[in-house]
Amino acid sequence: MKKIILFLTCFFTALAAFAADRIVVLSPSGCEILFAIGAGDKIAARTDFCNFPMEAENIKSVGGFDGKTLSIETIVSYEPDLVYGSKGMHDFLKESCDQFGIELFLSSADSVQDVFDEISLMGTKTGCEKNAEKLVSEMKAGFEKLQKKTAKLSDKKRKSVYWETWNAPFMSVGSTSFINELIHISGGKNIFADITDQAYPMVSEESILARNPQVIILPFGDISEVSNRNGWQYLSAVKNKKIYNVNDDIFSRPGPRILEAAETLSELLK
Repeated sequence: MKKIILFLTCFFTALAAFAADRIVVLSPSGCEILFAIGAGDKIAARTDFCNFPMEAENIKSVGGFDGKTLSIETIVSYEPDLVYGSKGMHDFLKESCDQFGIELFLSSADSVQDVFDEISLMGTKTGCEKNAEKLVSEMKAGFEKLQKKTAKLSDKKRKSVYWETWNAPFMSVGSTSFINELIHISGGKNIFADITDQAYPMVSEESILARNPQVIILPFGDISEVSNRNGWQYLSAVKNKKIYNVNDDIFSRPGPRILEAAETLSELLK
């Protein structure tokens, strides 16, 4: 047992010695995670969209979020030992980062547990394990409290929700999106939860009208514009004025504020 304890102590001591000290963060949710665990001072550069908390805006930017506005030369100029991006968006950086000997981490959080795991991992990578552990513990407690209120709701008592990701074309959320999980935890049921092969699928207007949601959530868009769409006046959500705008940054980023998102959504679904 003593040998195991000694091994683990040496292992984590060695791991801490290689903690990232200069990070270029390309993911807005990643930026929020780093600040939330006390590693904000390790960020050497960010993107224009890494705008929370306010202190992040004082950090120099490497450009926009996608590959069209990013250059590996600019990223390398900040001499990072870790580049923190998003899977699917920043995969193209892998070869260049390998070439320059820079670690690349691509976030792919598709569930609440994934967010917890990523926060813990970043705690390890930055030497902020205790802060990360505390944050995850607080978030878990908050979710457990919320779930106690909604877990016993029958399917019939859960309000049906249409989450409009975009409207040209119409896009919503499928079962593999973490937003689908937030809707369920908050006491609702996603009208497109039966779409299992896409996190953010394109959907037809006809299918939205046919499923007659009781609540419509708009991260983007205007409530009056939705109400005036042809045929939408017959929807339960429109007739009962259950259309809500929400802060897209809070709801779309799989990071520390997902608990705030779930709590807000729970209030809207009452």
